[in-house]
Amino acid sequence: MADVTRRAALAAPVAALAAAAGIAGSAGALAASTTSPSLVTGTDADALRALHLQALAVTPNVAAVVARLHDGELWAHQDDAVAIERAAGGVVVVALPVKHSAVSRIDISTPSAPDTSVSVDTRPDALRSSLLRVVNKRLALARSDEPKKLLAAHGVMVDERLSKPLDAMFARAEREHVALEAVSAHRDFDDQARVYDAYAERDGKQAADTYSARPGHSEHQLGLALDVRGVDRQHELEPAFKDTPVGRWVGAHAHEFGFVVRYPEGQHAVTGYEPEPWHLRYVGPEVAAFMHARRDIATLEKLFGLPPAPGY
Repeated sequence: MADVTRRAALAAPVAALAAAAGIAGSAGALAASTTSPSLVTGTDADALRALHLQALAVTPNVAAVVARLHDGELWAHQDDAVAIERAAGGVVVVALPVKHSAVSRIDISTPSAPDTSVSVDTRPDALRSSLLRVVNKRLALARSDEPKKLLAAHGVMVDERLSKPLDAMFARAEREHVALEAVSAHRDFDDQARVYDAYAERDGKQAADTYSARPGHSEHQLGLALDVRGVDRQHELEPAFKDTPVGRWVGAHAHEFGFVVRYPEGQHAVTGYEPEPWHLRYVGPEVAAFMHARRDIATLEKLFGLPPAPGY
């Protein structure tokens, strides 16, 4: 559809949900949150501290190892699976298959720590709280998959872990005279159903599927994604947003605060969505830095070795 029509179609249902929720910047916590740390073992304590090694669930049977590494390769081994990746941007991210919905031990080797291991938990509770969980048209969320704690930040509700990164990003934007604001963030299963159904009724399911996720398939349910715009609303929720001053700033700096543009241009065959330069997904500063440095890795599907998900 035309950009202006698409912008109106996208904005209206989301705005209605935000108004119904009565979101305010001073809203408090909704629930408790805990995250189990990875158990790291090795022989060189100083080297391990420098690596800042962690392993997080991506899917029930895929995990990612993240480490701070300025040069060289990281080797990861779990049962019969071996993965190797070279550092970029001072970070290395390696994904590999692990035991399904279980606690697995991954053996790690780097130039500074050649004999290390890290545990990763991909059971439902750990997967639910993982910053690297992938949701797409083939990987669904249950209705009960909700953030353990939501906070209001910059007019939207987000997973509490996004509060400080968002504060830092918005403060930096303000210092650089970039008028950035958040449009929408967390939506639960039922909210997403209402949004998607409104789009499908307006434009038909086939068209809606190119720009809206069906319930259970939206990153917004994780509380780790948000849509942004300029205060002037120039090209709001349009692909041309990336060419506005605010859009260019977001594209150049979001990774510094742990965010990536989740649905970049030219990746429809992988993500199943038209480009959305306004849709940011939080993955943490290390993973965001790695993806920014590795321009050949544009999507989380490619980063973690997952199959493309162009359709349901």
